[in-house]
Amino acid sequence: MRKFLGAGILISMLAGCATQPQVDSDQQRSDTASTSEEAGPPRSDAPSDEHSDSRVTVPLAEGGVDADLLFHVLAAERLGRVGDFEAAMEHHLEAARLGDDPDLARQVVSMALNLEDWSALVDGAVRWQELAPDDPGPGRFLALGLINLGETERAAAVLAERLADSDEPGPAWRETTMLLAAAEREEDAMAAMDILVREAGEDIDAGLVLENRSLLLWQLGQTDEALDLALQAAEQGDSTRRWVWAAQLASAADEQELALSHYQRARRIDPEDVGLALSEAEILRQLDRLDEAIASLSQLPEDSESLYSLGTYQFQAGQLDAARETWDRLAALDVVDDRMQHAFLTGFLAELLDLDEQALSWYAQVDTGPRADRARLRRAVIEGERGNLVVARNLLRSVRMAGGMELSEQAWLIEADLLRVAGRAEEAVDLLSGALRERPDSVALLYTRGICAVAMDDLELAEQDFRRILQIDDDNAMALNALGYTLTDRTDRHQEAYRLIRRALALEPDSPAILDSMGWVYFRLGEPEQALPYLEQALAGEDNPEIAAHLGEVLWVLGRQAEATEVLFDALERFPDDDYLLDTLRRLELVE
Repeated sequence: MRKFLGAGILISMLAGCATQPQVDSDQQRSDTASTSEEAGPPRSDAPSDEHSDSRVTVPLAEGGVDADLLFHVLAAERLGRVGDFEAAMEHHLEAARLGDDPDLARQVVSMALNLEDWSALVDGAVRWQELAPDDPGPGRFLALGLINLGETERAAAVLAERLADSDEPGPAWRETTMLLAAAEREEDAMAAMDILVREAGEDIDAGLVLENRSLLLWQLGQTDEALDLALQAAEQGDSTRRWVWAAQLASAADEQELALSHYQRARRIDPEDVGLALSEAEILRQLDRLDEAIASLSQLPEDSESLYSLGTYQFQAGQLDAARETWDRLAALDVVDDRMQHAFLTGFLAELLDLDEQALSWYAQVDTGPRADRARLRRAVIEGERGNLVVARNLLRSVRMAGGMELSEQAWLIEADLLRVAGRAEEAVDLLSGALRERPDSVALLYTRGICAVAMDDLELAEQDFRRILQIDDDNAMALNALGYTLTDRTDRHQEAYRLIRRALALEPDSPAILDSMGWVYFRLGEPEQALPYLEQALAGEDNPEIAAHLGEVLWVLGRQAEATEVLFDALERFPDDDYLLDTLRRLELVE
């Protein structure tokens, strides 16, 4: 299976051509800055699902508007408006042949790429090249069209010419490799790569070849082979970039010890690179070597990112006093590279440390840039937890008005959860029902509405939503577990619940939530001995009051009242206001 869909690469290239209007992108920046030379192994964006605007400027003939040209341009625009993009593209192509404006041919390329009409893509790119011989853009698309038509030799010849004309072989080979990754057939991409390497002859750097073969293999989903070649490339010379690439691939393959050794090798080449130090520390954290990560971060120059990382690691290690001191230093920084990023990171660390007033103050400073709406989301969560539901909901509405799909959905989900926790589950269901009219197949919205429906005892709606998720993805362990647990806890359909939970557990055998469900369904089936090991493992994996209540009740029924009492009252110390736990204690007559 292909790891990524490659057409997005070409769409972004098309956006970069001088005559091409900007193509919008929904790609979101992460909450924290990149911690290495690259954010991770390069990934293709998803192909755009929007066809390009079919309107173009009509060129004038010497005596006025060229009538034939005008006919084809207007026909293309009319057909594009009614959604007949194939016919519109044919008219665009004829207009490009008649006219002398490169934009006409570029429009053909744009539409052909979206429609995956490779013959039209080749025709458009050839005409674009004729009209703008100095423009590097059409060659990329010509090569893609040829390779997807099975004309690998011709495609490689076009790419080889582009590589020969480049003054910077590294970036040129990388761009070429990413283009090959967009090919429909893996064998064609690899064959074209082989031809390019052969044509380059002995003059090409062996490490460069290995690096780009590794990149192509990774894009094609062959991670193990890509990692092997990345290591060979790194060993060709002391290149920080290549060791980082090898480390990123090792981490993607879940070989964190290997990734750590590669980052350490890169750091020996460039010990002053802060990004490398942050990447190394993150791998140490993943390896549960937090003390080493903290020690490493403590040696770095103090800036927004290094202090934020240090503070979060100290928090995870339970070093709360040290984390608070680090936050104080973070908040006191005078000189920062990115004021909005600094404010967001400072607010986020404050939120982790339960410094709600400070977190709200710092988040409020993030008023522009890509993190502004994320800061509003965080403010809404804090305000909601403080009981300021009106303020929280207004913030969430402002995020939705900004129009970003990902953050809008998060705003719906956060608002619904705040309403549910506030005992207003029916309002939450109404809110999510409105959101689902816009996005009827959103798994997250369906799941959250199902949970809210359970809270308002609308089990029919809850089952409908969980089963809808399973229609979309029949291996969705989250939905299998939610439906199974609901049937276990709220109905007598325990055998059906058992089958659902068993499927979920096969998909995620270490999930505390699913282990708890399995234990609880065994208990409801009258098999407390079978239930016990699942519940013990679940509580060991997650300190959760509902799991503790289940374990306590099973121990009680098994006649182990002293152990049951210890489990239940230990949980009560940590979760004194949990309704489920308190109900269990009352049923067992351990509290009034």
